[in-house]
Amino acid sequence: MAGKVATEQAWAEAARRCHLSPADVRMAKELGFKPGGLLKNVPAPQQPWKAPVAEWVRDLYQKRLRRTEQRRRRRERALGLVAPEISPPAPPGATHVSGEG
Repeated sequence: MAGKVATEQAWAEAARRCHLSPADVRMAKELGFKPGGLLKNVPAPQQPWKAPVAEWVRDLYQKRLRRTEQRRRRRERALGLVAPEISPPAPPGATHVSGEG
């Protein structure tokens, strides 16, 4: 059980040093990051182009959700699960009778 305690301590240290909220930690874990990987990506003062770790994790998580949703839609379209779009019915009283005129 010492391994689990050490892992939790490492996550707590990464959260503290990277200014991560509990939601950011959850997202990082879902993305498969390890605490050391987050600590390696903390921007140094000489790296002004790098986003803060919390922002970086959120961006990566949003990209992953977007890609997953796109894959799901493509798969449904390929399997024909998505119903074709049907034009809305005409409002009552707006009937068109051909042949008059």
